[in-house]
Amino acid sequence: MARNKEFDPTEKLEKARALFWEKGYHATSMQELVSQMKVNRGSMYTTYGDKHQLFVESLQNYALETYSAYKKAAVGENSPLRCIELIVKKAIARSFEENKVCMIVKSSFEMAPHDEEVKVLLKKLSNALITIFQEFIEKAQQAGEISAGKDARQLAQFIVGNFAGLWQMQSLYNDKKMVEQMAENMLAILR
Repeated sequence: MARNKEFDPTEKLEKARALFWEKGYHATSMQELVSQMKVNRGSMYTTYGDKHQLFVESLQNYALETYSAYKKAAVGENSPLRCIELIVKKAIARSFEENKVCMIVKSSFEMAPHDEEVKVLLKKLSNALITIFQEFIEKAQQAGEISAGKDARQLAQFIVGNFAGLWQMQSLYNDKKMVEQMAENMLAILR
């Protein structure tokens, strides 16, 4: 007779995500995952598959939560350009509050060069964020806040691509004012 799970899989996934986010995929051992998640190996394998699959699910969970937080940052704002600014500010504030750089950016450097499955997922997640920005840019163009002559997709790619630079500078300097100024310069290209 199969036993019922005696734990919340989402809660345990978030614990694994926190460990992967802190240490990266390669530096995280199975024993650390078992200890952090407080589950036995059998339950972990049954619920999540292997370490790689758990990492993939952790990335998806991170993206879902992060993109939801970004969208919430713009709720109630009528100016599409201001929505973009609020999302960027939310990303920076969250990163400094949690003292962690973006898990997607971090994983892109660690995993994408040699793990095709993760690379495909990271591209999908990055494209989702690009689309969020593209939609706001298109609305800002319709509202006359951004020149209609600018390519909305390219501007969105520019913003998302520059996030990696923001997180790099945070990692190296841990200077919030500097990162905020860099973000202002990045956003100035939209105006």
